[in-house]
Amino acid sequence: MLFPFLTIFILFLLTLTYFRNKAVHEEKENRDKFWDRENQANQTRRQDISGLPYIEIPLDSLPLGICTTDYCKKLEEQLTDLSGRKILNLSSFSNTDLKLTYGAANLPFLTECDQNFTQLSNLLYSYGKALEDNGFCKEAICILEYGVSIKCDMSRLFLLLASLYKKENEPEKIKSLIEKASDLSPLLRDSTIKQLETYL
Repeated sequence: MLFPFLTIFILFLLTLTYFRNKAVHEEKENRDKFWDRENQANQTRRQDISGLPYIEIPLDSLPLGICTTDYCKKLEEQLTDLSGRKILNLSSFSNTDLKLTYGAANLPFLTECDQNFTQLSNLLYSYGKALEDNGFCKEAICILEYGVSIKCDMSRLFLLLASLYKKENEPEKIKSLIEKASDLSPLLRDSTIKQLETYL
């Protein structure tokens, strides 16, 4: 009676060992590939980045100056200050990708440009919310639509805009917004689209 159980146990151990060794091998292989790529990236020469799609904040066409609260004024000042800096949406790139594509020497500058984009996204959401809170719904929509147009990867910006479309009785714009949400990062896309659909 003991023999079949012993055979099964040995087979189980052999199978477990096989998959463990396979996982260790794959992990080492992936790690080696990563470091090979990283070493190659660190040796990539500086490339010309003057032609990249830098984002310019259209201060003249945004509804600034209509909300007179201190908080709104503070956000407007921050937007104005940010408009004088270089801004890039590089959310789809890893640091290794950036170095391979544009050269390791450009990484600090590109990182700063991407951080400026993150700051811009947060400012647009905050300003849109402040405008809504003070009764400027149409102006808030304008600010948030600009955020969508530059591909802000922020679920709450999309959801706030959808709530304003619903308030303004514009369901067709919510449908369009759902289509645009397909460009969000995979981590945000599905849950954001589901939440947007609740506004229809």
